[in-house]
Amino acid sequence: MINSEEELLEAKKHIIEVSRELHDVGLLVRTWGNISQRIDEKSFLITPSGIKYEDLTPEMIVKVNIDDLSFEGDIAPSSEKAVHAICYKLRKDADFIVHTHQVYASCAGTLGMKKIKTYFSDDDIVIPVAAYALPGTQKLADNVGKALLKYPDKKGFIMANHGTICFGKNSKEAIFEAEKMEVACHNFLTDTCKTDMNHGVEVGYNSHLENGEIVYDIPDTPQRVKDIHKAIYSKRKDVNYIIHNKSEAVMMVSRRANHMRPLLDDFAQLIGYSIKVPSNEHGKDGQSYHNIKKHVNAIFSLNDGAYCIGKDEEDAMAVAIVLDKGCIAHTAVMRHGEGHYLSFWECYHMNRHYRKSYGKLAESVKK
Repeated sequence: MINSEEELLEAKKHIIEVSRELHDVGLLVRTWGNISQRIDEKSFLITPSGIKYEDLTPEMIVKVNIDDLSFEGDIAPSSEKAVHAICYKLRKDADFIVHTHQVYASCAGTLGMKKIKTYFSDDDIVIPVAAYALPGTQKLADNVGKALLKYPDKKGFIMANHGTICFGKNSKEAIFEAEKMEVACHNFLTDTCKTDMNHGVEVGYNSHLENGEIVYDIPDTPQRVKDIHKAIYSKRKDVNYIIHNKSEAVMMVSRRANHMRPLLDDFAQLIGYSIKVPSNEHGKDGQSYHNIKKHVNAIFSLNDGAYCIGKDEEDAMAVAIVLDKGCIAHTAVMRHGEGHYLSFWECYHMNRHYRKSYGKLAESVKK
């Protein structure tokens, strides 16, 4: 327990160190996920909402009351504070918590299963899956609470279509749970869904705007690709950067799918709620076949990956990273034969909320 202001400051610094460590190894991306530490029986420290991990300072780490979720200061705590609070209430062995949107565990959580039976090293393990609810809601916290009570011996849980929650007596134990889960879920996806895919972005032809003119990263970009870039900039005046993602998973979807329904919360939030994939080279009118729409931030090209767009390179890369994860999930569900898709209403609600509230909060902090 924390007994002095000096210890409180050190705890805040440690949370920042852990967040950056997890960010560097890919378990945390952008501002998604959160980290907390119990400081006494009534309160915990947690990372704030909408602030990138590399920008965190000790003053931004928020003290939250476990019982009523009230908090100190003007900076809002993570929207998942209720999930952390229920863990601290129900599990005395939880003193440090990491909530991540890590790739393989998140993808395994889209299959509609109540638990994942897999293995880590030479040991068979079971990973419980808490039922889905919209992020940031009390319903999600309640669903996690039910899983905690059903599996009192587990310290790592998947939140369906969302991410993971892992805890321990200290940060080392919590991080180990998250890392163990990621390896185990990768094993599961490889063996059960035949989805042995590496997560990442494989860049094709990128471009950006400079003084209203298109600048291509590769000077000899093919004309057919330039035509796509021009069409995107023409229809999306809010876009200044395009990343052409040709990762294995994205290429797979661009060859075989004709429509992507979101399976993951962050996909719905950042990319959109209805993604069409061209099924022929010429489209119904014989010319235009690319699905360039407002609030849809990935444009697929038949058998050529997808163009991920944003107001700057950072935003476009975030789309590319989340799209790759979404395509791994899509492929896993297709090969598994079943999965739990997010409803149109859920996707629309999250996408609109992210654009109106969460994205603006991150931008205000950046300024």
